[in-house]
Formats: sequence, C-alpha cells, structure tokens
Amino acid sequence: MKRILVVIMVSALLMAPSFGAANPNGVGDGTFDAQCGGACHGDADMNRTSASTVTLEMASVVYEGLLTSVSVTVTDVQTTSSGMLGVFLLSDVSGSGDTPQDDGWTIVSNSEGGSQNYVEVVVPSGVMQHTVEWTLRAPAVGTYDLHASVHHGAEDGNGAPFFGVSAAPISVEVQPVPVDLPRLSDGFQPPVLRTLGEATTVRLTTTSVDDVQVEWRVAGGTVQSATATPDGDGAWTFDIPASLEPVVVEWRVHLEGDGPTQTTPWLALQSEASSFTVDETTAYVQSFAMLMAFMVAFMALQRRVPPPIDQPKILPFPDEVMG
Repeated sequence: MKRILVVIMVSALLMAPSFGAANPNGVGDGTFDAQCGGACHGDADMNRTSASTVTLEMASVVYEGLLTSVSVTVTDVQTTSSGMLGVFLLSDVSGSGDTPQDDGWTIVSNSEGGSQNYVEVVVPSGVMQHTVEWTLRAPAVGTYDLHASVHHGAEDGNGAPFFGVSAAPISVEVQPVPVDLPRLSDGFQPPVLRTLGEATTVRLTTTSVDDVQVEWRVAGGTVQSATATPDGDGAWTFDIPASLEPVVVEWRVHLEGDGPTQTTPWLALQSEASSFTVDETTAYVQSFAMLMAFMVAFMALQRRVPPPIDQPKILPFPDEVMG
C-alpha cells in the first residue's frame, strides 16, 4: 500500500509543473477576462504598467441584433523580442465577468481569423502601431461600455509582464431595428475558418432585402466582387475562392431594400491547413489511467516468495558417534 501511495505522489509532482507553469510565450487566442492580463503569465498583482496607448473606435449608435465593428488600436507598441502582443476586448476591467459576452454582445469574428475577445499578434520589430478589429452582434436595447487592454513582456523577456488598459471606455447606444431596414437575419452566423485549397460557399439569410452586392479581399489587399445568387425565402449564396496559403480573407455585403442601404462590417475568414489538436486535460487523465493500469499489472505479476521450510535434522550413524 505504501508503494502505491509513493508512486501516486511522484506522478502528481511530475505533472504539477505542466499544470501550473506560466506561459511567457502566450496562451493562444481565447475568451478571457481582464484578470488574465496577469494571471496567464503569473500573479496579476505583480503586473507592471505598459507604456503603450490603447484606444477604441466604434459607431456610437448601433441596432439591436445587427452586426457592427469595433477597432482597437495600440500605439507605442512594446513587446518582447518575439514581437508577441496580447490584445483584449472587454465590457469592464473589474477582472471577472468582463468579456463582451457577459454584457450580451456576440463576437462573430475578429481580424485575426477567430471569434474570441483575446488575440495574440506578432508585431514586426520597429512597428509602433497595430490595430485589431472585432465584428460584434449587438445586444438588447440599452447603453453599453466597451474597454480594451494589452498584455506583453519586456524586450529582454525578464521581469514581471506589462498590462495596459484604454484610458476611457467607448459608450455605445443600442436602438431598436427600424421595420424596413435591410439587414442580415438575427440567426445568421458567418464562417470564420476553412481549410486550405477549399472554396467557401456562404449562405446569407436576410430580412427586407431586395438585392445583395458582395465584396471580398485578402486582408489589406485589393477589393474584388462576387456574385450573389437568390436562394429562396430571403436567402442568398456566393462563393469565396480557395486560398493556397494561410491567409485571412475578409468580405462584406451591401444590402438594398425599401429602407436605407446597409453595409455590413468586414468579416474575417481564416484559411489554414488542417491540424491535429490535443486536449491537454484528456491527455493527462489518459496518461494517469495508463500509469495505474501498469502498476496493477506489475503488482499482479509479482509472486510472493514462500518462507523457507525447516529441513529435518540428519542424525549421524551410531559408529560415527562412537568413533
């Protein structure tokens, strides 16, 4: 029994560094509260203040349930030698429950090809400004604030991480949708990821729309047009050509109807090679289960050595005794 306890304790100590290690090279894009601005890389209370300036830009009035965009611009960029910079879009900076989703916003996509409120970007050396854009679906009618923050290490990679937050939030008023406003339907969800070499057919579902014009571009490239085809009951389809290398393709649509023509924000579609992903927690559990199975099998094969049997004493012959 003591042997089993020792093996379990040693196994736990071997796995503990992986569970609790800091992540100086980033944690990857994800949905994180502002607290992760320090906790992802250590104790959040030990953060240093970043010299970077963080600002937000967004329309002051948006419509309930419709798409809108927000830009977060970081100037005087400070990063490690790798150029990695973490950027957050937040509904508050209290440190808990402060993602945009906590206020009712839905993140549809971001300019890095994902749909999370936290992204990690690599800023080339000497570049002092970087902008990340998010496309959001507006929450219920009301007034909301949005914040942004950054997180990065020092140039030499030493010391506590740096954390910076926008000086002031941006205030947004969400209004009811006008009855005849051409728009995408509330349930429309654009694709955000595709495999290299595969063309993408996008199916739009719309309300109060008579005609659709589509534009697309490789991020930062020339704007091109695509033909939208009616697909019945307010639906339209169009194709985005395949990508031969990992790039972000952006697209938007102009919606025409009885009301004022509406243009959606640029929506990002990431093209990447298919990859194999591993759930770390599952891997740890499976490894521990295999360890326990090995221990049980090893102990079952052990055979207890029987205690020595007393040999009968051999008495000498009488003549040997007499001699």
